[in-house]
Amino acid sequence: MKLIITLLSLGFSTLSFAYVEMTRVDAKLFIPNPETDFAKIQVQNEALKAKMVQFLFDNDMVDHIMTKAYDPEALFVNYYKQFGPLYQLIDLNNDQVPELIFNGYNSEEREKEQLQIFTTIKGVLVSVYNEMGHLMAYKIHPNTKEVLLYHHQYPCCENASHNLNRLRLVNNKIALVKRYFLGRDHGMLGKFFPEKSKFTGKFVVTKEKTTLRWSPEEINQGAWPRRTEKNIIAMYPDSVAYTVLAEKGKWQFVIMHGAPVSEPNKVINPANFTNTWIYGWIKD
Repeated sequence: MKLIITLLSLGFSTLSFAYVEMTRVDAKLFIPNPETDFAKIQVQNEALKAKMVQFLFDNDMVDHIMTKAYDPEALFVNYYKQFGPLYQLIDLNNDQVPELIFNGYNSEEREKEQLQIFTTIKGVLVSVYNEMGHLMAYKIHPNTKEVLLYHHQYPCCENASHNLNRLRLVNNKIALVKRYFLGRDHGMLGKFFPEKSKFTGKFVVTKEKTTLRWSPEEINQGAWPRRTEKNIIAMYPDSVAYTVLAEKGKWQFVIMHGAPVSEPNKVINPANFTNTWIYGWIKD
């Protein structure tokens, strides 16, 4: 019996163990003129922040360790002492009522950070966004002065998928602009990103079926062991718009503004990318 328990414990430990890859990337490679100092846009009102967080705590609206989700006898003062610094007030839609934003690790066991956004509707806090990942950057809308957030969802385990979502609060809901790229710290061949990007705003259109790769080279063997031999992300048909962000010899680092060809693919499911822009390399 002791042996069985030990084996089961090892099995659960293996299942629960996970690791993350490439949790931080240079925002300037993917976003034109990104802002990363969130202190510049924070609403400095500690009393209001504490009151809003206590509302979440008292109404079981967060599932962090040290909340009632873990212990019915949990005390807010203990929770806020540890988690308070991970909350910030930012007025996303420029209506003079700040949103409450949490970004950080919600327990000791979690490998991924959590991003939660709460807005106020008729005087009550409501959750409008709750996903894993890192709040990477922001931009101020030049006309409306709204705050646009950039959320980086990095991969776990054997995956290499990065989602870079632009978040905008519109009519008490989060509107997304979805972007995507591949990258790992280990286990894949090739250099994923250029040294720097240049955002000209100019669009180019493919003139033939075009191969999008994750690095500026043609790798045809062992590109991603146990996944694919080649460093191909997807194929694109002709007449698809894209923007060139950097160049390396005959290769261009681009963001594709259209849907990839729907065909068998070992790296992505093209059907899921009809409205998602993908970064990668094409040969000029």
